[in-house]
Amino acid sequence: MTAALTQTAPRPWAHRLATPGPTLLLLLGFAILVAISASSITLIHRARSDAESVAHTLRVMNAVSQLQVLIRRTESAERGYLITGREGFARFYEQSKAQTGPTLEEIATLTADNPEQQQRVAEARTLIAERLASYEQSMALRTAGDLEGAVADLRADRTEGAMTRLGTLLVEMKAAETELLDERTDASHDSTVWLTVVSLAGLAVVLALGALALTLNRRQIDALKAAQRELEAANQGLEKRVAERTADLKEANDEIQSFAYIVSHDLRSPLVNIMGFTSEIEAMRGDLFERLAQLRAQAGDAPEADAELAADFEEALGFIKTSITRMDRLIHAILALSREGRKEFVPVDVDMGQLFANLRDSMTHQLHEAGGEIAIKRLPVIQSDRLALEQIFTNLLDNAFKYRRDDVPLRVEVSAVDTPGFVTFVIQDNGRGIDPKDRGRVFELFRRSGRQDRPGEGIGLAHVRALVRRMGGLISLDSKLGEGSTFKVTVPRRLPTETGKKDHG
Repeated sequence: MTAALTQTAPRPWAHRLATPGPTLLLLLGFAILVAISASSITLIHRARSDAESVAHTLRVMNAVSQLQVLIRRTESAERGYLITGREGFARFYEQSKAQTGPTLEEIATLTADNPEQQQRVAEARTLIAERLASYEQSMALRTAGDLEGAVADLRADRTEGAMTRLGTLLVEMKAAETELLDERTDASHDSTVWLTVVSLAGLAVVLALGALALTLNRRQIDALKAAQRELEAANQGLEKRVAERTADLKEANDEIQSFAYIVSHDLRSPLVNIMGFTSEIEAMRGDLFERLAQLRAQAGDAPEADAELAADFEEALGFIKTSITRMDRLIHAILALSREGRKEFVPVDVDMGQLFANLRDSMTHQLHEAGGEIAIKRLPVIQSDRLALEQIFTNLLDNAFKYRRDDVPLRVEVSAVDTPGFVTFVIQDNGRGIDPKDRGRVFELFRRSGRQDRPGEGIGLAHVRALVRRMGGLISLDSKLGEGSTFKVTVPRRLPTETGKKDHG
């Protein structure tokens, strides 16, 4: 039955929180964007390459067309010169001839990666040279005044076959480039289509992931709200249980304090009686030994025989009085702790720098005689019980002074460290230090460490720890034997108003 009750029921929102969240979707979306970007860059590069290929093919075709025009121009200029003899036709011929060679070489350069076109260019170069040589021969006859010979040469047209072949070559070159243009145009179109498809597909996937991420985000928000409601409900129950447990602890603490007060108070009655009867015994001691001396005198014994008995009697009374005094101090200490435990704290604004300055001023005479100093760094203002703080730090400063080293001037440094909601006060001295095995014991009631050459009952640090704990703080010790000690007291920056209140119901 117990095992069944301790099992935790599965919570619906826990499964929803386990659903892949926006982070996973963000990573997936990022991976898709990277893939789309890489694909887009590849397709753009391919489309650019295809566009450059198309432009290259168009340049080749344009150069071939220009070569065809130049050949026709040279032919027309040659015939015009033969018929008219005008110098303008001769100049036109020379201009066309001058452009023919570079145009053919441009075609050769542009088609350097095409072996078939290179063969055609080489053949065309020979045919063009033959044709131009024939033209120049006829024009030379005309220039010499042999019109009939020039006309006869024109009519003979010995390079007609070469001209026909040249025309065929240029047509073949254009046809080959046209075929390449169609292929490259189709490839460029395909690259553009694929680029569009990839971009649209990527956009669709990203939008889908975004919608899914929003949906999952909404689910997580709803799950978190449900979890928050459950947590608030659990916190309310926990706060109730804590309040109940705190009330129980306060009640138990009150009972302990009352018990300590009653015990210590009741112990004083028999102790007072013991003290009284001890005084009576001490007063009776003179009469007793006087009578004993008289009896010994009557019996003729020497009075020196009672000296040893008197010494033992005196020693026993000394032990009794010492024990009574110690018992009285311990009872006073228990009563003091009991009263402190029942006292209520009153939070007020406390300037800790001023508080330590006042404590240092109160020890000025002692510090001057011992050649010591207390250095106080910048300290904050907190809201706490002033009297409790004075008791805590007075005790720590007194201990630093009490357990200083005789061969080293005392130096105490006080500083503070701010943390969220708390302040840690650090009291560091260069005194005797505390043995590691005694660091935990020094906070125990009636426990002391090191040489017992200083007065004390071992209640100071126990009182300090009790006060710090009641204030909702902590105290710790770090010490090296022969080098000094560092006490760290952590207290709330604002003391809760309910701290220290008692349940008087």
